[in-house]
This record gives sequence, structure tokens and C-alpha cells, in this order.
Amino acid sequence: MKKFLSVALFVVYICSGAVVSAARDNTTLIANDFRKSTPLNTVLTLSAGDFVESVNPPKGSSLTSITLTQVPNAKSGTLQLAGKTVQKNDTIQTSALNNLRFVPAKNYKGEAIFTWNAQYGNASSPYPAAVVITIGEGAAPASEPPAAEDTAQPSEAPVPTEAPSEAPTETSAPTEAPTPTEAPTPTEAPNPTETPAPTPTQKPLQYEDMLRHWGAYSAGMLGAEGIIVGEEIGGHFYFYPDKQLTRIDFIILTNSIFGIKTKDSTADSPFADAGVPDYMLRQAIAAYEAGLISGSPQGGKLYLHPFEALTRAEAAKILDNGLKLQYPARNALDFSDAGDIPGWAAQAITNLESYGIIRGYEDNTFRPAAPVNKAQAGEMLYQTYKYRDKARKTKTVFHEIFYGKV
Repeated sequence: MKKFLSVALFVVYICSGAVVSAARDNTTLIANDFRKSTPLNTVLTLSAGDFVESVNPPKGSSLTSITLTQVPNAKSGTLQLAGKTVQKNDTIQTSALNNLRFVPAKNYKGEAIFTWNAQYGNASSPYPAAVVITIGEGAAPASEPPAAEDTAQPSEAPVPTEAPSEAPTETSAPTEAPTPTEAPTPTEAPNPTETPAPTPTQKPLQYEDMLRHWGAYSAGMLGAEGIIVGEEIGGHFYFYPDKQLTRIDFIILTNSIFGIKTKDSTADSPFADAGVPDYMLRQAIAAYEAGLISGSPQGGKLYLHPFEALTRAEAAKILDNGLKLQYPARNALDFSDAGDIPGWAAQAITNLESYGIIRGYEDNTFRPAAPVNKAQAGEMLYQTYKYRDKARKTKTVFHEIFYGKV
């Protein structure tokens, strides 16, 4: 079963020194991220100490249990307790954490993530923490039992807070080009490579309206890295995760992820739309010139349609345009509604699914015409940011990669 961290306007401040500083200072939390690593095909045994050392409980309290708010993608591996696979929302007593094991999928190399809340008697941490496990560092020691091949169904991924109650309706023509560009076929079959993800340097920014939200980690990391920061009111940050995005909203956010600078003027605008504010139009022109969007031709003119609702197919196309993947995915889409995916978006959706940036709903649908909310957009954008950051820093050519967050 696939799930789509189904996909809103960020009221944003981008790379503002004051906001980034506030994000760094807003770390008075009582559950903290930590990292672990394990060689290829080697089971990792966690301990109660890993979690106890990562919390800062109120005075007089101690960690009594943890609750898993997200489990790893089954393509990377599974969490097991006493031989049974751990599920999302399971609570584990502190005394049992010494029996918690991560079993990597056979030959998987990359990262796996799960998130957890800490409990202190009747209280709990206000914000989830993450455990980031790197798999494939070094050879497997002979004394360690190898991991069994992963045959479980894909693990729970964050689910949209409100799934659409009826079939999505089509929206107007997309701003993206209808035909994806083919990249050269590799001379030999590509092998899976390390999952792209920058090493987190900060605690995720805490959003008051996402304390228990499935998208909190990715949204918070975008904020902590100063890439996309939500709105600050009275010393607190707000993300508005359920707000639906328009096309121009997502264009502005995607420009931030890819480091595309806003145009200084609107004099060279290719778009014929009337009534578009200059600050939006300057962002759209920059995205057009960078190849993120191509506009919708109508009656011999090109239109942006900036205020129409963004669809999932359009979001995938924009991100794929920005990534400019050297090796497009060759596998066939297996979503049950693959026939509803427009031709201009099919390769983009195939690429992003294969590279671990997006997935489908738990009923194995993609719902290409469904609108995108801010939390869903944040998840897609963070996965894109990590992929791009890793590829840029290491100059690695990645093929098909699976990351456990989406």
C-alpha cells in the first residue's frame, strides 16, 4: 500500500536573518533528535539509553515511555520489538526499549527515519523528535546477524488530516510543459545509491499549529535551515498546514528550494494575465526563465493562472522540472488511478516516486487532480531539498533512491 503525504500558501519569510535566528533559539523542547548508523544488511539494536539521553524532562520527572508518531518506510527497513513489527502510534515502555531493533531491508543503503514523542507520567513532549538511521556505512561485521529480506508491506507514512471524500475534479490547464525531456539512457544498469539527505544541523523549528502533525518534522527542518519559514506572531511560529496552495504559492516556495532569485522587474514578462501583483509576477518570471514552469498557451498568448488551485500533478511537474534528473525512471506507474494521470505529468510523477520524493495514498491512488495543502507541499519540498543538497555537495549521480519520509 502506498501513501501520499498528500500535499499550501506559506506566509513566508525566506532566509531572513532575524527569523532564522529566532528559529535557532526556539529549541526549549524535551525530546531531541539523534542519529545512529549500521553497516549494510546489519540489524541495529537501539537502547533505552539512546532515548533517555535525548530527553530533557521536567524537574522531578523521568522518561516513562515513547509513542511512535512515524515509522520507517518499509523500503528502508522495519522497527521490531520482541520479533514483532512496530506500528505507527504504538507506545513502548522505557524498560522495553532495549529490545527495540531496526532491521534494514536487504541491500538497502541510505537513510531511514522514525519519529517519537516522549511521555513523562501524565505529560508528554510537545513536539516529536526524530531518529535518523544511516544504513551502509562500512562492511557488516561477522559477529552481527544479517538483516532478513524485507517482505513486509510498506510501513505507515503520515496521512493527510482530511482525505478527500470524493473523486478529485479536473482543474484548468497546467502551467507546466506537457512533454518531459528525455535524458540519455545510461550505458549500464544503474545501481541504487546512497539516499540523499543533508546532515541536520539544527532542531526542527517548532510550529504551534503542528505539535502533533505528521508533517511537523519536514516543515520544521525547512524552517531551521532558513529555507522556508512560517509566520511569526508574538514570538511563536505558525505554519497553517491545512491551507490550500495556489499555483503562485507553490512557485514561490519552489524558487526558494532551488535558490532561484526573484527578477528585478516585470518588463520581460511572458505572461498575459492581468491583475497579478508585481512581487508574484517577478517570482513567476524567474521560475519561467529557470525552466520550472512553461505557462499555458491560449489564443496565441501565454498565461500563468496564478490564483488557481495547485494540483498534485502540477506540483510533481514543477519539482521534476527543477531537479532535471540525469536518469529518468524507467518503471511503469502502478497507481490504481494511473489512467487519470495526464500525459504531461506521467514521467514527472514516475521520477519523483522512484526517487522517493512522493508516494501515493494508502488506497494506491495518486489523485493527480486533487488540490495540495501546505503540509503536503512542505513534505515534497523537504525531500526535494535534501536530494538536491546531497547531489550538489557530493556531485553524486543518483539513480532510483528510496527515502523513508514520504
